[in-house]
Amino acid sequence: MNLQQLSYLVALDTHRQFGLAAENSHVSQPALSVQVQKLEEELGVLLFDRTQRGAEPTAVGVKVIAQARQVLREAQQLRELVQVEKGEMVGNLRLGVIPTLAPYLVPRFLGSLTTAYPNLRVHIEELRSEEIMQQLKDHRLDVGLLVTPLDDRQLRELPLLDEPFLLLASENHPLAARATVRPADLQNPGLWLMQQGHCFRNQVLNLCGAASPTGAITYESGSIETLKELVRRQSGYTLVPELAVLDEVAANPLLKRFEAPAPVREVSLVVHHGFVRTTLLTALRDLILAHVPARLHAAKAGEKVRWR
Repeated sequence: MNLQQLSYLVALDTHRQFGLAAENSHVSQPALSVQVQKLEEELGVLLFDRTQRGAEPTAVGVKVIAQARQVLREAQQLRELVQVEKGEMVGNLRLGVIPTLAPYLVPRFLGSLTTAYPNLRVHIEELRSEEIMQQLKDHRLDVGLLVTPLDDRQLRELPLLDEPFLLLASENHPLAARATVRPADLQNPGLWLMQQGHCFRNQVLNLCGAASPTGAITYESGSIETLKELVRRQSGYTLVPELAVLDEVAANPLLKRFEAPAPVREVSLVVHHGFVRTTLLTALRDLILAHVPARLHAAKAGEKVRWR
């Protein structure tokens, strides 16, 4: 048994097809298949059921794969510890970002990140919060950028932003005449919501209180931009995070701030408790904060809205 065999095992579990697993492992399919089979022979158990659709882990395979991920992660941590001691910013950074944050925040700091650390290979993926949390625990991601608090003992949170919620109303909606709004105003009909599964939707519903907003319409899309266009071209209103309207918030009279204490969503960098690349985490935090208005930085005034 060796680390290479364990990496093939994990790759096969991730992709569930020998061809894809081999391609992503940069080896031939026969080579990967032979190594997985040798590992099964050494352990004396079948780790995968081979089917026409691909490969599915057996019951014992699930347990072995989970341990293999842990072994590979700890081996990687040894390398990372040495890199930290040397002051090197190299290797891979696998970053998961929620869809309601990625298009508005990632482009602000990504260029500076790659310029400042050219030897750092950055892979960014948009995922929902629950997926990011699970992949952090499985060591398939290094860092998550998502809304907190998570209340998960396996994960460590580093707060970045307290991002206010704003209300965007159509020109013909009664809320368009208001200077500011209150959470109670979300009982007005015409509220456009995101699809289920997004933490932003949960936060909006938590702001509405125990009862669902009257006349609420759910649009089955994960895009804040779609909701904004529905309000602008149709009717009704929606809530948006401030980063999504940062370039227009000062000039658009249809964007309404909430009365103090304004509701905010806490945005944090999240890692597994075993994460050792503290220098990288600090550098990433500083880069992000440098590209966001200071009024959005964490610990400013606001009422945090939970999503869990």
